[in-house]
Amino acid sequence: MVNTRTDADLSAAVQNALQTLLLQIRAEIREEFRTSSGPSDTGENPPPTRLVVYKFEGNALAWWKAYKQAKGGDAWLITVTWADFKKLFFLQFFPRAEQERLKREYHSIRQTSTETSTEFMQRFIRLAGFLGTAVGTEEEQAKNFQWGLR
Repeated sequence: MVNTRTDADLSAAVQNALQTLLLQIRAEIREEFRTSSGPSDTGENPPPTRLVVYKFEGNALAWWKAYKQAKGGDAWLITVTWADFKKLFFLQFFPRAEQERLKREYHSIRQTSTETSTEFMQRFIRLAGFLGTAVGTEEEQAKNFQWGLR
C-alpha cells in the first residue's frame, strides 16, 4: 500500500481531531461541574473547588499548594466542600477591614446620577455576593435595593 498523504494532510487531520477532542473534554468537564454532588452524594460540591484552583496564579497558587499539602494533599481535597473552600479563601484573601468597608458600602448604597438602574443592580448584587448572609433576608435585601434607587 502506498501512502499518498502529505505531511500537511496529516497535520491538518491531527489538528481537526485535537479540536474535536478538546471540545468533547470541555463539555465533559462542564457537565461534571454542573452535575457532581460530591462524595457519597452528600449534596456538597467539591468539584468546583478542584476546578476553581486551576485559575489560581501567583500568591494565590503558592498559598493553595502549601495549604493543600499541609492538610493532606489530594486526599484532603476531596473532602472539602465549596462552602469550606470559600471560607478559607475569604479568610486568606479578603481582609476583615475590606469586608467591613464593603458592608458599610452595601448598607449605604445609593444609585448615582450617572448610573442606570441595571448598573446599580449589578453593583448591588456584586456587593451582596461578597457579604453572604450579612446582607440579611431576601425581604431586607429588597428593601435595601429599593431604598438605594433614585
